[in-house]
Amino acid sequence: MLQTLADHGFISKDIMASCLACLLAREAKMTTAMGGGFALPHATIPKLTKPCFLLARSLQGIDCEAVDGKLVNLFFLILTPPDQTQLHLQTLATVAKFFNRRGIKSKLLHAAGIPEILALLKTP
Repeated sequence: MLQTLADHGFISKDIMASCLACLLAREAKMTTAMGGGFALPHATIPKLTKPCFLLARSLQGIDCEAVDGKLVNLFFLILTPPDQTQLHLQTLATVAKFFNRRGIKSKLLHAAGIPEILALLKTP
């Protein structure tokens, strides 16, 4: 996910190691794999100049030691600069609420492509 952000210019390659270290440190405190095939990895990143978000899916699933023991298929990555704590918390709450909507995870997982995923994300 970090490589994708760097490849598309959302984060600089020189902070990728810092991003990974911060995400792993956060994950070591408590898993961000919330269950139901969903994970919400997030971290505050020194030297990050603007917030970055990424939705990723794995059709086969990845073992992330989720609280329910299930494989994770959907990931919503949140990276924020240190001076944007309020945005970080608001985004966590909004994303968690969105993914708790009935059927949304299945719809995202089975979406045919990016246009369909974007339409689902824009659904009130």
